Amino acid sequence: MTAHGGGMCISSHRLLLGVCITIVSALATAAALVVAPAADARITKVQITTTEAPTFGGYSWPSVGQYEKIVGKAFGEVDPTDPKNAVIVDIGLAPRNARGNVEYSFDFYILKPIDLSKGAHKVMYKPPNRGGKTWASLGRVPGGNDPGSITDPTVLAHSFLMPRGYTMVWSGWDKSAGTSTANFNITVTLPIATNPDGSSITGPAYEYIVTSGTSFTLSYPAATSDQAQATLTHRVHLDDPPEVILASEWEYTDASLTAIRLLPAGTSFVANDIYEFSYTAGELPAVPQSAGCGAGAARLVPRVGRVVQRHAAAAQQGAEAL
Repeated sequence: MTAHGGGMCISSHRLLLGVCITIVSALATAAALVVAPAADARITKVQITTTEAPTFGGYSWPSVGQYEKIVGKAFGEVDPTDPKNAVIVDIGLAPRNARGNVEYSFDFYILKPIDLSKGAHKVMYKPPNRGGKTWASLGRVPGGNDPGSITDPTVLAHSFLMPRGYTMVWSGWDKSAGTSTANFNITVTLPIATNPDGSSITGPAYEYIVTSGTSFTLSYPAATSDQAQATLTHRVHLDDPPEVILASEWEYTDASLTAIRLLPAGTSFVANDIYEFSYTAGELPAVPQSAGCGAGAARLVPRVGRVVQRHAAAAQQGAEAL
């Protein structure tokens, strides 16, 4: 089994014209670079950070063979003046690069047959839930964010997708996944929109909170620490009238205004009860969690897959160019 970390960078041609790649350095070093063409909505670079071939502890499925793991980050950009991108909230107020486009990036995690000719030529694509891979029931495998690390031969023999030769793909789209990629958490990096004068864009925000924790992380930081500009309520059942929690009974956890907690500090939210928090948010990204570039990242995954597939095929053949 071999595992490699680090440095493969590939640039692609236009989104709508597919991917055309030339390997310009030895695949053994997993490093390549091609200059992207003129401005257009597209994936501009794919960086492969980790590969493992074979993965799953080297387990081999009859008629399919062994699998490999390919992990990395894809970088993209969209034209804020394109009418098709008008649905992206505040896209016109996001920072632009030298080509006049708005940039973003997302992580991806791929498990594929090493020999694709033995695969099903089908992909299971699963958008992560807050960065996590929620496919255990479908895959008939244990949970966890690094499925390639499963090595139990009994579990693997009775799994659902790998014996059938499926390729599995996850990619970042959800801002609430956070920024840490530890343990293959799948993230997305989105631009922050600002007003023309550079000040933060603010707007109403709402959190539906069901937790037993002692704090709750907000989707967006609050625009002000003034608790009079926010309301926290509590109820036990959905049809109960919400009761306002006094400002003296909750607070922001620190000056970043990114989380709240009940007082005194250390008090847990009541498990399964319903808390609702309404506030004014600041530093809004140019794309909400469920639309815009986040969903656009998922839309571009097939292009990333083509890049990775060609890389894998070339590596398998020991080729220096595609």
